Amino acid sequence: MKKKIMIIACCFMLALTTACGNPKLENGEEVIASVNGKEISADELYNKLKTNYGYEALLAMIDQFIAEQEIETTDAIEKYAQDVVDYYKSYANSMNVDLETFLINFVGLSGITTEEEFYDYVISDYKLSLAIEKQVSAMFTDKEIEDYYKENYSERLTVRHILIEIDESDKDGKNALAQAKKLIKELNDTDKDKVEEKFIELAKEYSDDSSYANGGLIEDFMSSTVVKEFWNASVNLKDGKYTTSAVKTEYGYHIIYRVSSKAKPKLEDSKAEILKSMASDALSKDEMLYYVAVNELREKYNLKIYDTDLKTSYNNFLEQLKTSSEK
Repeated sequence: MKKKIMIIACCFMLALTTACGNPKLENGEEVIASVNGKEISADELYNKLKTNYGYEALLAMIDQFIAEQEIETTDAIEKYAQDVVDYYKSYANSMNVDLETFLINFVGLSGITTEEEFYDYVISDYKLSLAIEKQVSAMFTDKEIEDYYKENYSERLTVRHILIEIDESDKDGKNALAQAKKLIKELNDTDKDKVEEKFIELAKEYSDDSSYANGGLIEDFMSSTVVKEFWNASVNLKDGKYTTSAVKTEYGYHIIYRVSSKAKPKLEDSKAEILKSMASDALSKDEMLYYVAVNELREKYNLKIYDTDLKTSYNNFLEQLKTSSEK
């Protein structure tokens, strides 16, 4: 919808400044259409479009410009956009509808008729999200960044694991625990130099975790990304060793084989990643923060609105934003 409005507004305003040879009303206004003697002037159409779409279209154009200045289009952004396009194309094909129909009915986007237009839309929308994320990142103090680092960063581990879930019929978990103990015994009976190979085999056959197909592999994770019991068991193992007792978590019973570890990354090397995570968390917790950030960006780029009606609409929006932020 945003793109369609922008296209309508841009094309119309361009037409106002470039059209020539059209009839004129007595007051000098240009006539762009007539029906059964009723003449519609360019000014009438402009005012109608401005009233219905102008405010949203103007801000969309402004924000798109800002995003282009703030965020360079990289190979990673282009890949992201292409992946999104391919995903929605595949989804549309599975439903036997064309991309335009799918975007209108299932995504809420109208005015996009080709893959190229959708690709451009995704890039523009993603770059605006990155620009807002970047603006939010600038709000955090060094102390907040350091606290986040201390709380969420640790050494990184790579393990394999086998999960035996506790189903409804096994309320006390005895069957799951017995199964886990049986698998541990099989590992105990395996030659030391073939333990990982055996672990992969057992994970593929018995694990209830989605990682089963990859031999239970979980790569490069930190303490903040797994439950406490799983982390404590993993960090207390040596590389090449496995848990000789089943580890119980909210998910069931685990057997864990530690593959490797990496030292805790330095704060300065992780700052960009930390800021991205902090901004993402903050935006998900406070929906008003999005509008605060985008307004700060507009101020940064010296936004000035000269049209009285549009300026009033924008000032009303800022007042509502201020009121909501103070609640």
